[in-house]
Amino acid sequence: MSLWNIEIPVIAAVNGAAVGAGCDLAMMCDIRIASDKARFAESFVKLGIIPGDGGAWFLPRIIGIAKASQMALTGDMVDAQTALSWGMVSECIETSNMLERALSIAHSIASNPPLAVRATKKLLRQSERLKVPEMLDQCAKVQAGLHQTEDHLEAVKALLEKRAGQY
Repeated sequence: MSLWNIEIPVIAAVNGAAVGAGCDLAMMCDIRIASDKARFAESFVKLGIIPGDGGAWFLPRIIGIAKASQMALTGDMVDAQTALSWGMVSECIETSNMLERALSIAHSIASNPPLAVRATKKLLRQSERLKVPEMLDQCAKVQAGLHQTEDHLEAVKALLEKRAGQY
């Protein structure tokens, strides 16, 4: 669970088999990309056990109950293209470009104001349990607080000066 609770975004770059707990760990990440060689399986049932590493919670929220049930009840392997079409990963790329792409995403995130990045991640997580009115109230509170930060002032200044922000 500590991976799920990290305040900063976590990117999974899967370049092989993510089976059982490996699949669950990938699902705990905020962004998941897969190489064309990636494979995923929620295979606990084949060992006579259950997805006890969080898969029964994460997988249905990511790919829906029907597909999660299929994976968890059969234990069958899913290839990278299927994972992409099911929404398990946001991109499927050639193996040779995997690290470069993961770093590109990380740099893109890191170029943004860190307080807004952390607050956005927290709000995305809260959206799973809050109703729309509560979520909008929470967003208004967070937004009001961020308007008072150096990060926001620098972001606006950088935008007006047509330059990258310095955070």
